[in-house]
Amino acid sequence: MLPLPDDPNDPLRLADWLELYAILSPDDNASRGDLDGALRREAHYGLDDDEAIERKGLEVFFELEQRVNAAGEAYPFAFRYGVVQLKSSWQDFPAYMFCLCLSYFGSQELQPRKLFERVSCLAAEGYLQGNAIGFGFPRRGLPASFGDAITALCELIGEGEGYNDEPLLNRKDDKLDLVAWKDFADKRPSKVLIFGQCASGWRWQDKLGELVDPRGFWDKWMQSPPISPTPIRSFFVPHRIERLRWRYFAITAGLFFDRCRIAYWAHKRKMDYVPYIEWVHKSLEQAAS
Repeated sequence: MLPLPDDPNDPLRLADWLELYAILSPDDNASRGDLDGALRREAHYGLDDDEAIERKGLEVFFELEQRVNAAGEAYPFAFRYGVVQLKSSWQDFPAYMFCLCLSYFGSQELQPRKLFERVSCLAAEGYLQGNAIGFGFPRRGLPASFGDAITALCELIGEGEGYNDEPLLNRKDDKLDLVAWKDFADKRPSKVLIFGQCASGWRWQDKLGELVDPRGFWDKWMQSPPISPTPIRSFFVPHRIERLRWRYFAITAGLFFDRCRIAYWAHKRKMDYVPYIEWVHKSLEQAAS
């Protein structure tokens, strides 16, 4: 049986647990009764009476309803009468499933972090109906050298005029993980640009104080000032954010992509999802063992 999260008072983590419990169950579902029974067996963190468990269950199912609305067709589950049911094979929802497992189980390895950067690029691309490329080191699709990567990026977005060398500074990516833009047919400057950062770990809130200042990044590393409006700061996490705290975090994050927003815009877009499915499969196998 999948153990409850460390803090069973957190309705977001409990909602994650219920989704994973459904996937690991032979009948591809999990019920309100499964959640209540698990909380009763734990009987701690103040969840030691029927009324407290009832309240917590209501919070969890309210969160699940929010996910249905936020992720749309990218959400892998349907639920009614207190039962969470997997719609089809979980492999049909690789963006949501990858973010769910990365958020719940975590990982210190480089591969899932880079996979998250790529699916974040896909979500930004889908949201803008434009283009996106990863900038975080090690790079894929741009030169490894920071200066060469800046020059290549300037060519892609059509402004900036190349790398402005700062010989006293040594940077791999200067905390910039992705760039997205929406071109007009003429490909000329004056367009929407996004400078994004990704935080896949549980301590993602710590990164909010380290976010890239898009105009500062541009002025430091590019030869000419932007013709387009200053790039929009954006922040990508595989987690769900508590509804009452969304405004607080979004004020700092700028354009804020959580799990459901990422899944919504990445779902069914063309990408090789094989490494995502393999990583999720491995995570689920470890959880079931």
